[in-house]
Amino acid sequence: MARPDAPPTLGQRIALCCTWRRAPPACGSKRRPCGLEHVVEARFRMHVDMKDARRRLLRHAGALGMLASSSAWPHCGPTGSATEGPFYVAHAPQGIDLNPARMPGRPMRIAGTVFREDGLTPVAGARVEVWHADDGGSYHPNGSGDIARYRRSDINLRGETTTDSAGRYAFTSIVPGHYGDRRRHIHWKVSAPGQQALTTQSYWLDERGTDRERRDSTDRHVEACRWIAFRDEQGTAVGVFDVVLRNA
Repeated sequence: MARPDAPPTLGQRIALCCTWRRAPPACGSKRRPCGLEHVVEARFRMHVDMKDARRRLLRHAGALGMLASSSAWPHCGPTGSATEGPFYVAHAPQGIDLNPARMPGRPMRIAGTVFREDGLTPVAGARVEVWHADDGGSYHPNGSGDIARYRRSDINLRGETTTDSAGRYAFTSIVPGHYGDRRRHIHWKVSAPGQQALTTQSYWLDERGTDRERRDSTDRHVEACRWIAFRDEQGTAVGVFDVVLRNA
């Protein structure tokens, strides 16, 4: 039975699964979260059990991911590669919230499924690494190497997670800004046993065919499935990015 306080849209459901905390006795049973009014001012890491939050996020994002995969395949083939750029940091923090420092910017939620080369078989336990610029186009940290080189306070807008048994992943963050002539983009590294590791970038569909795309000399030949059709849900950019890995 659906919760009586469940929001009507999928994007809101994904948002709530990232903000609901375990309910005190006044809120009902152990498995029933408090209403949004109880947590609207709560910080993600202060009130969310990370394992339960990730499970809720993936469950509610599942329908979104299935819609994406049904429209994306088989015409795209394996996901194309792209340069990792100068700001890759290895061993980034694990978790679904890429913005624990609460940097300003438009909220963003992105989910997807990792598939084998046939585009149909999901890959469970795939490692998904993500990093991107802040609202002003800067990376945190503004460097590369291993995470051990940096203070924890220097690290934000990057992280990693593993796909669930259905090959699904999800992240929350903020929309990255532009810098130089680059299109707005997100960096990805995806790897799994028996599959070729992938380094790539994804882009905003509404910038396809624009002057900014023409000026951006990086990653010139982007297949259709790396252009993400983000949609607005009450001020939050919600999108899907499915990944298909080549067989090793």
